[in-house]
Amino acid sequence: MKLVSVLSLAAAAAQAKVSVEVHRALETKGLSDVTVLFHSINLDALPRSTTDRRTQVFEALSERSTVALAETKSILDSSDCQNFWIAPVAVCNGLTSAQIELLSKLPGVKSIHGPIEISLTQPLEKEAAPKVGLPPNAPPQWGVETIGAPAIWKYFKGKGVVIGSIDTGAEYRHESIKHNWRSYKGWFNPYNGTAIELPIDSQTHGTHTIGTMVGSHGIGVAPDAQWIACLGLYGASGTSAALLSCAQFMLCPSRLDGTRPECKLGADVINNSWGSTGAYNPWYEDVVAAWRAAGITPVFANGNAGPKCASTGTPGAYNRVISVGAIGSPTDDPNQLAVFSSKGPANIRDANNNTVTIIKPDVAAPGFFTLSSNALNLTDYSFKAGTSMAAP
Repeated sequence: MKLVSVLSLAAAAAQAKVSVEVHRALETKGLSDVTVLFHSINLDALPRSTTDRRTQVFEALSERSTVALAETKSILDSSDCQNFWIAPVAVCNGLTSAQIELLSKLPGVKSIHGPIEISLTQPLEKEAAPKVGLPPNAPPQWGVETIGAPAIWKYFKGKGVVIGSIDTGAEYRHESIKHNWRSYKGWFNPYNGTAIELPIDSQTHGTHTIGTMVGSHGIGVAPDAQWIACLGLYGASGTSAALLSCAQFMLCPSRLDGTRPECKLGADVINNSWGSTGAYNPWYEDVVAAWRAAGITPVFANGNAGPKCASTGTPGAYNRVISVGAIGSPTDDPNQLAVFSSKGPANIRDANNNTVTIIKPDVAAPGFFTLSSNALNLTDYSFKAGTSMAAP
């Protein structure tokens, strides 16, 4: 009787790892695309290396990934799966009920969810806005001026800093950002791999955010910094596999085919002007932990689901990221919270799976009709509004 009870509890625990959406897909289709989350390792416990910290983190993460692969090899060997070293995650297509049941019973598996896709919240644009050109010596835009960047420029303009962009790509030929793209291992495209060797912008969003970070012509906060980019969002949406691939590239930039990563070339700060609405989802938390352990600062847009409270998106809601809300108005009033800017607080889960309420956003910055690089014309600039514009 006791043995039966123990077995029943074990089966129930395994079932609890599998999300409702996966169960529903199995019932209706017999197969399910899944995102498998494995248990994390504590990167903060790594001994402080006297050599390269990024390489130390990469090696620890790669070792963990090898263990996870070995544990699932017999179950997933012939399946369509992508595994990642930066986070203990496997993204698989078309798994059977039997495979998912076996996975759920593995002690190393934390949870099994359906596929994750991030939709880009389209920024507001000025109606019938004329094309805008700027001279190279244009004065700082209102957002750059508002945060006090020009007062710092006499001491520091970002020289020696590498800023990463996970977004819709970049029009690297635009006059405002072409001078500081780092071309060596400075671009990665998880959607088309080696087919597109130079940066493209699949929308216009990424070029605009990069301009705000590093652009010349008065639009950028750190015009002497270099930038690298990864195509995390193709058009209006991005897959979890692409965003995880981009996360790896930002920590250890590689060739276009993903080989020969060089961690010393990684970004110092990574801007992520994207996120999902709805309930808190921990799927990118291990990425953030890896970036932090490597000394990288992760910045995320707080979301455009305002003005209601508790509307911060994921991953902006995470405790270890800098989430950015937007200030501004149609009249460029820097003392006004933008009406669309998502608000806190945010309810997250701690290491013990307890709900914790934290303050979000962490900071607010100008994000209402900021002028920045226009990917549609190499010498034009456009106005956009959103927390996507505030985060950079």
